[in-house]
Amino acid sequence: MHPLTEVQQYTIAFELNNMQNIRLSLMLLCVAMMIPLSGCTESSSGWCGVGYDEMYGGYDYTYSTKNVGPDNSLNVTIELLRAGGGWLEDSEEHQEGQSVWVTLYVKMNDGSEHGIAFNNNDWEVNGDYNNGSYWSTNLYYQSSAGFCDYGCDQVKFSAGDEYGAIYYDGTCESSPWIELA
Repeated sequence: MHPLTEVQQYTIAFELNNMQNIRLSLMLLCVAMMIPLSGCTESSSGWCGVGYDEMYGGYDYTYSTKNVGPDNSLNVTIELLRAGGGWLEDSEEHQEGQSVWVTLYVKMNDGSEHGIAFNNNDWEVNGDYNNGSYWSTNLYYQSSAGFCDYGCDQVKFSAGDEYGAIYYDGTCESSPWIELA
């Protein structure tokens, strides 16, 4: 057997070093790809992580209606994707206290914002059960005529119960601004 020349030794060392670098690069790539998934490993809700399931009752909402009527009134219907909701106000008849708090925010074209809570005198705000005082699936907001005379731009809904926030349509956000169509 012939001894390896210095050039052959250098070539072999270079190739071994190159293979080690490739292996290390592949390992780092795999680890980097797994980091964003780490919040999902125990969650049934996808990308939001374990806290998403633990911080609220599992309710997501979406806008089933959000439009400006011919009389410039704003009509918004919030729909829970899984029925549940809660009492929007105290009910002596059912001996229940308020269990969910809701507010619709409207951003006008001039940048100003209006917050509309459940007991707002200028708006009709009703749940879909028990004469409007309980929100099971749909929550209805209707402004008076002319509310959007100077332009309504976006809406943002905020809701929560004693366990935390109610999230917007699986986004992991509780109240993003949504453009009006």
